[in-house]
Amino acid sequence: MVTSWEGAYRGLMPDEIFELVNYETRLDQWNRYFAEPRPRHLIWIAEAASGAIAGMANIGPTRDKDLDSNSVAELFAIYVDPEHWDEGLGRDLMVAALEGVAELGFTEVALWVLDTNARARAFYESGGWTSDGAAKVDESFGLPLREIRYRLELDGPQA
Repeated sequence: MVTSWEGAYRGLMPDEIFELVNYETRLDQWNRYFAEPRPRHLIWIAEAASGAIAGMANIGPTRDKDLDSNSVAELFAIYVDPEHWDEGLGRDLMVAALEGVAELGFTEVALWVLDTNARARAFYESGGWTSDGAAKVDESFGLPLREIRYRLELDGPQA
């Protein structure tokens, strides 16, 4: 999913960051992710007509200290390969993730998005997500990236 990540963020992040994220670093991250038990975490994979992996989404309890991790899930990631944008795969992944969240007993979902990512923000807003005013600076790549939080109550629109 490096290609989808790069497609989503190229032009929105400094180029130096793209040198840090490659297939090997992502493979290492996912190997560590799957090595530990993660209660109430789910991952979905979208498959293209060719059988190739075209997208993914993953959720788990919110990491935000100001939200209740028993009732609020977090959409950690949703990515679709740019080659498959506008085919409905992102919407399908979102529907599956929201159904999974509800099945796990969560009543609300939160996510963080770059404040400059107009495409992603429009996608979330079209599904009923709203910004709750929370913002943070993510420096996990060594450079400051401003993110804003969106939330969705599960009894409302779901994609």
